[in-house]
Amino acid sequence: MDVFQAFVLGIVQGITEWLPISSSGHLVIVQDLLGLDPAGNVVFDLIVHLGTLFAVMAFFRKELARIVLAVFTKGSQVGPQEHTLRLLAGLLIVGTIPAGVVGVLFSDSIESVFDLRLVGFALLANACLLFAFERIGSEGTRRSARLRDAIVIGLFQAFAILPGISRSGSIIGGGMMRGLERETAAVFAFLLSVPTLMGAFAVGAVTLDNTSADLLTLVVGFFVAFAVGLASIEYLLKAVRSKKLWVFAVYSAVVGVAVVAFTL
Repeated sequence: MDVFQAFVLGIVQGITEWLPISSSGHLVIVQDLLGLDPAGNVVFDLIVHLGTLFAVMAFFRKELARIVLAVFTKGSQVGPQEHTLRLLAGLLIVGTIPAGVVGVLFSDSIESVFDLRLVGFALLANACLLFAFERIGSEGTRRSARLRDAIVIGLFQAFAILPGISRSGSIIGGGMMRGLERETAAVFAFLLSVPTLMGAFAVGAVTLDNTSADLLTLVVGFFVAFAVGLASIEYLLKAVRSKKLWVFAVYSAVVGVAVVAFTL
């Protein structure tokens, strides 16, 4: 991989990690177009995912800081606000469990479905999901999540481990289907991504077989993914507020059809 390819893949990761069009699916597609073998770029993939993790942590730094402070506040000093934030921390942990279980138990099977044609069909499924979320789950009014919401959203996230199914779109849509207000569902999705991506990075780093990588390409990929990721978070929040998830559904459908047609 050269610096230009690292730059392109950093942009792809930064955009698609947060926009509901599947980062894993797009990385498979773009690496194929660039003539790269995904199996040979595992370290790079981990680093660009780390870049987008840092992006969401930077964007929601105030919210995350309040949650962490509330968790470590002494019991005698816990007030209503700290209690609410502690409950939110618990819900984020609950929402992370299904994806963690699926990732650990079926990691070998998941790696085997990183096939270009299957990514195309998954993108078509992603388009159908986004249309359904926008049509059926767009009138939610609740501004706080409950335990059952976290479980359902966590199951949606576990399903989105498949390349081509958007994790952010599945979580936001799952929250909307549960009756959460649109922006509340989106913020919960972003906060949930922090423990999820941290866990995925940790598992990936521990199980890594090949650690060879060019330092310059890693640095370029990380910082490009970080910068573009910040911008795409803001864009997705605006799209959710303005009821524009259907735009990403159309895009997923077009790309899915193109990929399937190309691989026939």
